[in-house]
Parts: sequence; structure tokens; C-alpha cells
Amino acid sequence: MAHLIKKIALVAVSAIALLAISACGGGDASPTPVSSGPIQTPNPTPAPTPPPTGTRDFSAVTQAIEGYADDDFAVLIGTVDGELYSYTKGNFGLDEQFAIASASKWLTSATIMQLVDKGILSLSDSPQDHLSFWTVDLMDPRSSITLEQLLSFISGFNQTPGSLNCTPAVTVTVSECVQQIYNDGLDTKPGSGFSYGPEHMQIAAAMAEAATGARFAEIVRTELVEPLGMSSATGFVSPTTINPLASGGAASTAQDYALFLTALLREELVSDTDAFLADRIGDTPVLFRPRASNDFGDWHYALGAFVECDKPTFDTSCAEDATHSSPGSFGWTPWIDQRNGYWGLIARRGARNSAPVAVELEQILQPLIVEALAD
Repeated sequence: MAHLIKKIALVAVSAIALLAISACGGGDASPTPVSSGPIQTPNPTPAPTPPPTGTRDFSAVTQAIEGYADDDFAVLIGTVDGELYSYTKGNFGLDEQFAIASASKWLTSATIMQLVDKGILSLSDSPQDHLSFWTVDLMDPRSSITLEQLLSFISGFNQTPGSLNCTPAVTVTVSECVQQIYNDGLDTKPGSGFSYGPEHMQIAAAMAEAATGARFAEIVRTELVEPLGMSSATGFVSPTTINPLASGGAASTAQDYALFLTALLREELVSDTDAFLADRIGDTPVLFRPRASNDFGDWHYALGAFVECDKPTFDTSCAEDATHSSPGSFGWTPWIDQRNGYWGLIARRGARNSAPVAVELEQILQPLIVEALAD
């Protein structure tokens, strides 16, 4: 009950407070090679009428959306059967292409896991297994890093969002960018701390390129986008595809990302969904975590996504009864709730550093969605 009261109480936040949150920045500041608005702007899609939902009553969800001091976004809700509810507020097209910032992380990690499932990569692989410039010296801690640590952000390469200078450089390849990261050296011993930043996934992308012989943008397209039936608007589709920011440079549409979330909830995306979504931090100290994941509890991390916990300290109940999410700097906030059998997406036309606004709305909507689904 306290969990429900805490989230519903957030509805009372004033418009002035919300504007202050957006203006103050913080959260995920991952750079992206595309703008925060639509990359391609077809004829605007009219605000859709929510589809029939049987006997379920989503009126409280709609009321919360309308009462929230934010505009130009859509909320989609679905189950294993696909989209169940959608509502658009302001000017937003469900088929428009938007930069999704750190919501890219879920796409990148899922793509890497396709290669793991095929035996092309292993979570126990080290960078030197694939990158010729990486040290094999056992006395050098860089040689002990694993792909699992890279995807769970405990590799020791701890530069914060916005600090990766070699992206989006159009004349630098992913491998060349990663060699710069390698030359700059570790920040902490691998496995000794969680730090949310761009270097981990860039190294993982370089390993994927070396293992397959393909550009990372192409790997994402062939391993994830096309198999899920997504459109060409999803992926690393900007002019910097030679060196995309693996942790934050993708674009998508609300309709496409809904396909991804449906497949994930169906447990059809990777061979072992429970392992994919399992907490990988445990007792590892949190060195840096963005504001959007700090304001609402002690969030941990899986492979490319947060394990939400609305308690001051993460415990076994959070690990066992987890909601998983991957919010981006522009407010694009996807999540799945396995226990209650649904996924949600706030697809937002936002400014940089507006993730706290969308995550706050996510927290408001979660108990209302669960109540509607229980009807």
C-alpha cells in the first residue's frame, strides 16, 4: 500500500516544479548524433483513439496523462498479445522517428545477446579475444574485463555520459574510438564499481564488429530490427553509422519500440530472459548513476537496463519483483513489468536532460496500469 500511495502522490506535483526539473538537467546526458526532435517528419499522425481494452478501465491512466504538466508525448501499454492502449498528448506521431538516447542501451544489449545466443560471442569473452590492440598481459587489469561486465557497466571504464569525445566523429570507426578509450586507461579496477556511462557499450560494439566483420549499425539491423519486423526508422540510422554511440545514438518510433517490448515480455527476444534481466550489481558500489534513476529509489542494473527498486536500499524483494527500464535523456522511457504481465512506453518529444520528467510520469502510471489490468 505504501508503494501505491507513494507513486500516486506524485500526481500532485505542480507544473512549476516539473518545469524546474526539466530545466535543471541531470539524469542521462548521453550524447546522440541526431536531434531531440523528429529526424524524419512525415505528415503528423492524428492523436489516436485508445483501442478497445475489453472490460479494462484505463480512465485513471488517461486522467493522469492529461493532468501531467508535460506535452508532446505518447503513452503505450501492452501485454504479450501486443499493444493494448495508446494515448497521445500534444503533437506526437506514433510513426515518427525520434532520437531515443539511452533507450538505445536496451537495443544494443539485446543485439549483443543475439550474437551470444548464436555462439559468436560469449559473456565471458574479454576484449583481447577479438581486438588485436587489447593487452593480453595478465598483470594489466584491462585483460580481465569480460563482455558481461561491459554490458552491466562494471568494467572500470567509468567516463560519464557526454564525455566520449570520439563519438559521433564521422571519420573515426568504432574500433578506432575504442582504441582511444583503451589508451586513456581504466578509471577503477574491473568489477569494483558500477558507473553509468558510454565507454562500456562502445567496447562491446567493437567486439561485436570484430567477431562478425560487420558494422555495428548493420548488426543491429540484421540481428534485431528486421527479425522483429521494425521499420527502417529504428536503429543507428544517422550519418554517423560508421561510429554510432552504442549507448545512446539510436532512433526509433513508438510503434517499433512497442514491438521490441512485446518480444521481450514474451521471452522471445533472448534465449534466457531471466538471466538477461537479472541484477548484475549485487553489492558492487554505485559510483555514478544518473538523476532519473536516483530520485525514485536504489535502482540496480541488468544487461543494458535498470532493475527498478523504489526502496532506499536494494534488497531481494526488488530483485524478485522487479520492473526493468531503460530511460533516455530526451524522456523516451520504456519498461516491462513481468510480474504484472505488461510493458509500457513513454515516447517523448523532449529536450536533453528531461529524463526525470518522463520517469516521474512512469512512476505515477505504474500502479494505475496494474489496477486497470487487474479489472
